[in-house]
Amino acid sequence: MTRRDDNRLNRRIYLMNVPYDATLREIESLVKPHAAGGIDEVVIARDKAGLAKGFAFVFVNDARDAKRVVDYVDGRHLRSR
Repeated sequence: MTRRDDNRLNRRIYLMNVPYDATLREIESLVKPHAAGGIDEVVIARDKAGLAKGFAFVFVNDARDAKRVVDYVDGRHLRSR
């Protein structure tokens, strides 16, 4: 069993109600201006058929940016969703 990387978990941001057809680039452009250290990875959750589930995870490079990004995206909408 692999050990969880707590550092990576501290850098993870959970985005809910993401449009099903949202692209990685769209999500990145929403978050990037508020992540001074940059973005490590954007993951859109998908089902077995490859369809988006409506949420995504963004991993920022610096855990200190996570709070700033959450404060910014909280209550905002990406294409009215």
